[in-house]
Amino acid sequence: QKILTMENSSSNKDYNQEILRYNWDQLVFLIAEDIEMNYLFLAEALKKTGAKLLWAVNGQQAVEMVQSTPKLDMVITDIQMPEMDGFTATREISALNPTLPIIGYTAYSYEGVKDKMILAGAKECLIKPFEPKKLLLTIRKYLFKP
Repeated sequence: QKILTMENSSSNKDYNQEILRYNWDQLVFLIAEDIEMNYLFLAEALKKTGAKLLWAVNGQQAVEMVQSTPKLDMVITDIQMPEMDGFTATREISALNPTLPIIGYTAYSYEGVKDKMILAGAKECLIKPFEPKKLLLTIRKYLFKP
């Protein structure tokens, strides 16, 4: 699985200016990711938003955390995980809480992967590597209707 990296580019400067518009300190996001380095990338991307992050290390734990956490605003899940993959976790989470938005992501951009994730119940599926700004814009798109 590919490791997500934050590239040193002009878009990161734009990201740092844009982040000032994100104040999500009342929000709670669950990140389902089995690779710590990838979780840390997502945590860093979301850090300046002030959102509270919960970490599940596999799909099964993500489902259990959705069941036991009364206030969740979004789930961000990798597709490729041990014990229970992101497709299955997304289906189960959607069945438990149909209004909870889920964003999937993967390093494997094979034909139909995005469609399969959306059919499972995700709002969108990002393909790694992606820039932090893309993640923030995607989250904002599903949490804050204009």
